[in-house]
Amino acid sequence: MTSTLHAAGIGRHRVTASPAVEGVSRAGVGRALGGLVVITIIVLGLAGFALAALPLIGWQSVILATGSMSPGLPAGSLVIERGVAASELEVGDIVTVARDKKSPVTHRVIDIAPAAAAASTREITLQGDANDDPDPRPYTVEKVGLVELGIPGGGKVIEFLRTPLALGLITVVMAGLVLRAWWPHTDERDEE
Repeated sequence: MTSTLHAAGIGRHRVTASPAVEGVSRAGVGRALGGLVVITIIVLGLAGFALAALPLIGWQSVILATGSMSPGLPAGSLVIERGVAASELEVGDIVTVARDKKSPVTHRVIDIAPAAAAASTREITLQGDANDDPDPRPYTVEKVGLVELGIPGGGKVIEFLRTPLALGLITVVMAGLVLRAWWPHTDERDEE
């Protein structure tokens, strides 16, 4: 076995850590992890702020409850949509339509026809990507939510962030970051 290893060039050379690896300390790893946590919190905070600000510009976020738009947008997906006039729709668009006494439906437009009600009104036929058949009846609409962005799994993240556990974790992490920022500490260079 030894001769095979030596023949392959293995075992003859001493393996040493590079200077960069030798210089890594627990404090350095801790700082890197702390920085990663800070960046993650900043990104999540900015995303939360952006989602909260969407209604100010006529957009909204919707979490899909069912898998009717799978595989592209499975249950738990987050979709970002803007309100558009029905006259702007095209076949193939994914839209959210309000329904009487039911939750809204988000499906793909498979047919558009003028409606008798008004020039701005359309009858649209919708079908979920995972459904074999179109929705039972066309929807008569003047305005719909046109899906501009879909994030599979994004709704599950938002739902988790709304739980008491997540809010508690965020509070503890933020408090820790504030304490760390204000806590007196010594600079390692001062000790040398």
